[in-house]
Amino acid sequence: MEKIRIILIGYMGSGKTTLGKELATSLSIPFIDSDTEIEKQNSSTIPLLFETIGESGFRDLESKFIDELDENESFILSTGGGMPCFQNNLEKLQQIGTVFYLKNSSTTLSERLLSTDNQRPLIEGKSKDELIDFIEKSISNREQFYNRAAVILFPEQQNAASILKMITDLNAKY
Repeated sequence: MEKIRIILIGYMGSGKTTLGKELATSLSIPFIDSDTEIEKQNSSTIPLLFETIGESGFRDLESKFIDELDENESFILSTGGGMPCFQNNLEKLQQIGTVFYLKNSSTTLSERLLSTDNQRPLIEGKSKDELIDFIEKSISNREQFYNRAAVILFPEQQNAASILKMITDLNAKY
């Protein structure tokens, strides 16, 4: 079987993990969530890592994680929202697989993030208005990286089945 490496990037709450799991199941290949793996490797949670080693220390762990990925054969990878934006990580990801950006509106992202009980250190304690403002500022800084993905997907305008088909069709071309 030909090697399949699909990398999903986008802001937190964009649906990377949900779509990644569906893709992995439909393609019968492993699903990897970078945040979950970094937590396992460090026997800690993302919030605790941010607290103990800071954001720059966490970004170092993300970069190291990518370096270790090249050993894998096929996989679907869901990255942390900031991973592609630091330490040439996007370039590294592009070298090992096809990168897809899941682009959502700040309103959709804020609704999703407010409805989950996941602890996310960068947004903890923010009101809905503060969250929307934070998301808009963050995305304006991050989109220069996100927009360099091989393909930009719009989950708000496409259903999961059409996105799955598009990704599998496009992946065959890369």
